[in-house]
Amino acid sequence: MDPTAEILGCPVPIARFVARSELAVIALQHVVAYPAGCSLTLHLAVRRGSWDDSTWAGIDMVLAGGLPGPADASLQFRVDRGSLVELGGGASSNDRSYRGERQLWLAPLPSEAFEFAVEWRKVGIERTTIRLDGRVIAEAAKGAEPFWP
Repeated sequence: MDPTAEILGCPVPIARFVARSELAVIALQHVVAYPAGCSLTLHLAVRRGSWDDSTWAGIDMVLAGGLPGPADASLQFRVDRGSLVELGGGASSNDRSYRGERQLWLAPLPSEAFEFAVEWRKVGIERTTIRLDGRVIAEAAKGAEPFWP
């Protein structure tokens, strides 16, 4: 079951770049807090640069493929506390750029500061870590409400 089903989560505005390279940007737009965990909404942007057709097609396939894979090819997300799963996302691309959104679920609900890391060597992003305040997210979760009593 979707952990966000039938609960109106409480948003936490966190607009931060997680990682940037010459070809790619990964930004955390916001977190939505729920009693059992939180969803993280990430925006991804990649520009083609000088890549040939087959390399560019491979990037699009990697992005469509989800979470972990070989560190030199796949976009990876990690946390130092709890576990992450992908809830979904959407994307659009053409022959010059890719723009997408990913939603990740972090459980359990963080109660203290934690590290969120991304890595995607194929586009020039080595493992990059930001620190997020789990206490703020946990406090926001108190405002989450079920759809029906």
